[in-house]
Amino acid sequence: MTALEIEVGWRDGAIRSVGVTSQRPQPSRLLAGLEPATVLALLARLYAVCGRAQRACAELALAAAGGPALGAAHRAELGRAVAAEAAQEHLWRLLLDWPGALGLAPQQAEFKRWYGRIAADATLWPAELRAALENDWLGLPLEQLAAFADLARFDAWRGASRAPLAALFARLGAEPAGACQTPGPTLASESECTLAACAEHPWVAALGGAGRWLEAHVAARLLGLAAVLAGLGGGAGIEMDALTPAPARGTALVATARGMLEHDVTLSNGQVAAYTITTPTDFNFAPDGPFARRLRGLAAAGAAEARRAATLWTLAFDPCVAYAVGVRELGHA
Repeated sequence: MTALEIEVGWRDGAIRSVGVTSQRPQPSRLLAGLEPATVLALLARLYAVCGRAQRACAELALAAAGGPALGAAHRAELGRAVAAEAAQEHLWRLLLDWPGALGLAPQQAEFKRWYGRIAADATLWPAELRAALENDWLGLPLEQLAAFADLARFDAWRGASRAPLAALFARLGAEPAGACQTPGPTLASESECTLAACAEHPWVAALGGAGRWLEAHVAARLLGLAAVLAGLGGGAGIEMDALTPAPARGTALVATARGMLEHDVTLSNGQVAAYTITTPTDFNFAPDGPFARRLRGLAAAGAAEARRAATLWTLAFDPCVAYAVGVRELGHA
């Protein structure tokens, strides 16, 4: 079975139900009784996706619980590594996954070049990637994205520009209105996804206010990449925090390309007594989580359109595991 099975129920012109079945491994039991060093080694094998974020979150949580301490230099190094990983993930969606889903040619060569460059060079690439983003993929400076709060200006750009990201937004706008333009839930229901980090940006706020939520998600992906580049350009890494809510217990939060990752660990005699990991995928794809609430009630002319909407929204919420989307036609009410 695929790690994430999604089934939407369609009836009378709308998605009426959303079922999510997860086969994701739950590492909590595996980690109990282990020493911190063993935990870190095991997590590296369990989480191939966002592995740097998982490592950083684990180190922060363990340190907050009284485990191995983190020096300022090492913490800064972890932040930069997680930021670089987030840049790679954002590029994966913008250059490969979204173009492929919308019938555009994925930019395989560009993605491969930049993915390797990010992995190999932690100093010069942020400024050079920003230049490529502005000159080659957007055709305008990142600062001008705030002006897209005037949606007429945004629509004019995506219709006239030949830049690859303009073409992506143009193709997205051509999707059935039920999938992309719906009042739907408010932003508060999507607090753990990429969109949340950019909620106050004028462009995202305008798209959400107009009910253009799917476009808002893709805009947030672009803005997330811009924020990572700005942070790294100034020598800062990704947002990370840790606290000690009780003796021998540590909780850590790390921002990833998909949303906020949380580790909560309790130590006893130098070993793990309890360990809980909550990923953005766990939160977003819970049975009645943000993904299900977003889809439920979306207009769809038929089962095929319902499947299409569910597929695009799955990509918007960006699970970190392989997934499959199916549709079941329900009986008439």
